[in-house]
Amino acid sequence: MGSTIRSHEGSPSVSSRTMTASSAPAGIPGMDVSGWQGNVDWTRAKANGAEFAYIKATEGTGFTSGYFASQYNGAFAAGVIRGAYHFALPDRSTGKAQADFFVGNGGGWSPDGDTLPPLLDIEYNPYGDTCYGLSQAKMVQWINDFANTVIGRTGRAPAIYTTADWWTRCTGNNAGLSDKPLFIAAYSTWVGPMPASWDTYSFWQHADSGIFPGDQDVFNGTLRQLTAFAAGPGPAFTDVGTANQFFAPINWMAATHISTGYPDGTYRPLSTVNRDAMAAFLYRLAGSPTYTAPSKSPFTDMGTTGPYYKEICWLASTGITTGYPDGTYRPLNTVNRDAMAAFLYRLASSPTYTAPPTSSFTDMGTTDPFYKEISWLASTGITTGYPDSTYRPLNTVNRDAMAAFLYRFRNTL
Repeated sequence: MGSTIRSHEGSPSVSSRTMTASSAPAGIPGMDVSGWQGNVDWTRAKANGAEFAYIKATEGTGFTSGYFASQYNGAFAAGVIRGAYHFALPDRSTGKAQADFFVGNGGGWSPDGDTLPPLLDIEYNPYGDTCYGLSQAKMVQWINDFANTVIGRTGRAPAIYTTADWWTRCTGNNAGLSDKPLFIAAYSTWVGPMPASWDTYSFWQHADSGIFPGDQDVFNGTLRQLTAFAAGPGPAFTDVGTANQFFAPINWMAATHISTGYPDGTYRPLSTVNRDAMAAFLYRLAGSPTYTAPSKSPFTDMGTTGPYYKEICWLASTGITTGYPDGTYRPLNTVNRDAMAAFLYRLASSPTYTAPPTSSFTDMGTTDPFYKEISWLASTGITTGYPDSTYRPLNTVNRDAMAAFLYRFRNTL
């Protein structure tokens, strides 16, 4: 990160000296690297004091760093808290397209305390116009599209790397992104004024060379605070702690507003999912598309004022559900694992797929209902079945497993 900073802003206070651990600003020391640094000696970096690192994963929608995997895994092995960053090219494609490319190629996040939130590197254009030919309003829209897509994919808001000067020039010093952590670049002994969206910074890149490979950074806090920052927000629901095996997908459900839980602050992970709630979850997963429900119910057992009427009608209008042959929807029936597979297959627009001649699950035959849809679900990795090689198609789906299905669906397809 920061390949364009020195040429645009200079750094008179640090250009004539080498940054050492003792001359770095206060905070927890760290670094950021890309393919330019090649094979990093992470053990040495850790011994020299590095506690965190951001590592370049992608650029635009056509570049992935060939060193990303070795750098990312090497940092983890050395005990360095690490995260991935994306170099933005807003003139090449949409924010959503680049966010999807980034998350699909290393830009994920997990609440393990070892993984920093995804990072957007947005700075002076190294290939042309400083602001990539976008107006200030279009640039803000692009950044929001990127950030919202990352949140939708990972459940965590991305951090933003930039400089005060670039932010002023290219966003009009926008003040509306304060909920995304700031990674400020300022090659000086003083960080300078903050861009208008932030009162302070989370990270500061203060030099482009020094004791660590790559750029020299600090975290604005203690080591304990850095670990907590990496782990992310606490549990969204009072009954789902960080030790829960489905903590990440359930917190993602809350962050993306696919689920708001119950009024008492619980999620009730072991409760079963009914068909009416399933419709609401799928509608929100699809982005809550604009839709006007019909004035007359398409199902004989549902009135127009019933809970989730709009969402169920939308589900029917898309062909994701056809209801039952007798004209009912049966909204309070529970959803089984076989029907869940069918719902997700249709939500994915019923992709072309040929089911294998031999079932990959010991409790399913090739002529069983929804065999094709369940096999497709397994082929995508959205489900792996149970350790005993069963799928258990007639088991009901609990709310914790449903969160996992939807989370993998969103991050697989």
